Amino acid sequence: MVARVIRVRSVSLVLFLAATALLAATFEANSLQTTVAAQEPEPKVFEVVAKRFEFEPSTIEVTEGDRVRLLVRSADGPHGVEIKELKVKKAVPRAKPGDSPVTIEFTASSAGEFPILCSEYCGKGHEDMKGTLIVRAKPKGDQ
Repeated sequence: MVARVIRVRSVSLVLFLAATALLAATFEANSLQTTVAAQEPEPKVFEVVAKRFEFEPSTIEVTEGDRVRLLVRSADGPHGVEIKELKVKKAVPRAKPGDSPVTIEFTASSAGEFPILCSEYCGKGHEDMKGTLIVRAKPKGDQ
């Protein structure tokens, strides 16, 4: 009888220690995620309308290293958004009522001016449908 009580207590102790270790690991993982999320800056968000034969706004300005989120809607037919130098390319389908915008996310990894092109043929003015992404150099003290 005494041996059985000791075994039950030993099993209970092992289960308690395992549960405590699991809780500690979960707490540490959540703390690490919160710390990483707090260090990552929020993306710069731009609402863009693609329509024959232009992007509105036609110029987007950010700083080198910024995370960028474009929320793109078509005002008419199918279009696309392409920034070749940053390997960004996504189709923007014909808009229907209630559709969510197409979300395009990237990091503005280098300074410069980059053409934004329509990557889906949208009619005779397709070649003229252009915008510009201006990425300003990061200030020297912000490295």
